[in-house]
Amino acid sequence: MKKFFLYLFRWQLSTPILWLVVRNLGAGIEATIIANLIGGAIFFWIDKFIFQSNNFEVWYLKKGKCHKCGQKGPIRRLVKTANYDRTKAKAIFLCKKCSQQKIIQLKQNGVKVSSNLPTYN
Repeated sequence: MKKFFLYLFRWQLSTPILWLVVRNLGAGIEATIIANLIGGAIFFWIDKFIFQSNNFEVWYLKKGKCHKCGQKGPIRRLVKTANYDRTKAKAIFLCKKCSQQKIIQLKQNGVKVSSNLPTYN
């Protein structure tokens, strides 16, 4: 509940700017605060789902050297998915070929991971 109220407070930080816009449309500061509280109460749950859900894969991408084969270029690391969490593990980045091999290995071990590797643009 403490995080919820901190989140609502964060929403209120946008009130002065929002008020300037809304005031020109004919509404007052009270309506703006109420609108922000309603928005915060709605989007708190949506943001919580988005940022804490295991329904999304989290990958880190960068350019560098593959930890397995030593190839230089775009490298990636699967950090988190439905039943896989390496947020606190030592970071090991792999090239595309080594990543695909790792995905096959993870799938054989029952990890739910897509076959689509993220690309570095």
